[in-house]
Amino acid sequence: MQIRLPRLTVMTARGRDSFERTQLQAMEAVAALTVHAVPTALSRPAFAELCGGADIVGLTPRAMPDLDRDSIAAVSGLRALAVHATGTEWVDVDYLRARNIAFASCTDYSAQTVAEHAMAMVLTLSRRTHLSDRIARGELAREVSLRGWELAGKRIGVIGYGQIGRRIGALAQAFGMELVWTDPALAPDAAARSLAELLESSHVVMLACSRERNAPPLLGEEQLQRMRPGAYLINPARRALVDPGAVLEAIAARRLAGYAVDDYVFSDAQTRHLEPGRILQSGHSAWYSDEAMARGLQQWVESLVRLAREFRHD
Repeated sequence: MQIRLPRLTVMTARGRDSFERTQLQAMEAVAALTVHAVPTALSRPAFAELCGGADIVGLTPRAMPDLDRDSIAAVSGLRALAVHATGTEWVDVDYLRARNIAFASCTDYSAQTVAEHAMAMVLTLSRRTHLSDRIARGELAREVSLRGWELAGKRIGVIGYGQIGRRIGALAQAFGMELVWTDPALAPDAAARSLAELLESSHVVMLACSRERNAPPLLGEEQLQRMRPGAYLINPARRALVDPGAVLEAIAARRLAGYAVDDYVFSDAQTRHLEPGRILQSGHSAWYSDEAMARGLQQWVESLVRLAREFRHD
């Protein structure tokens, strides 16, 4: 008896050009493969149309930044979904589970890259190198201060002590920083603190935690007011973890010395009243390195191949 190959639809920014030849061959060996180039976000009807009669779908957040239950329900016959992402708050995982749709994400493929980027954000704010470049280009007056501060001897408080948080901690300690952390999912050690104590005592607060779907900001006005006066907040994780209005207010009031976020959050008009250099935005590039791209793509392909094989033996 001939076994029907599952129909696999994959959406990437560059279509088939996103993959190595061997990766395409691996997927074609276990599934009837269709690959679409999707450089920008799709509407729900367009997403459903591209999925067609797919049994398995692979996609990136670029294609569907919010994969809600209505978008999932629009793909009739969907049996499995694999996303090229570590964070999954943009996917209604509870609905997938309720529909008995298998799900896979790419875990930890960019942990080292993100950790290094996070420390680059700290160094940029501490040494004000983003302002040095602008002054050299004539975009800022030479009177703008470039006076910085040393990391050694400062306390860094890491919120979320998983794969990324631990790597950030190790890098920070290499610079001579004192490490404390908080994570309700882990057993405490000598460096563990409550969130309140971490906020109150840290010179640098680092967000290395995930975000639950539809959850309110982890750090709002109340939490920012608890932070040590003159502290810096670094967010290489998710923009929605922090209340942007509360951040602007805290910086304007000089309670918070600076905020770095790996996304596009504030316009020039929103930050024009602030001292130059107090806001750093890195445009969701913390994960973006040659090594992370290669690991993530391979992990994604392996997940899609595994799901296709499981479908064939279902």
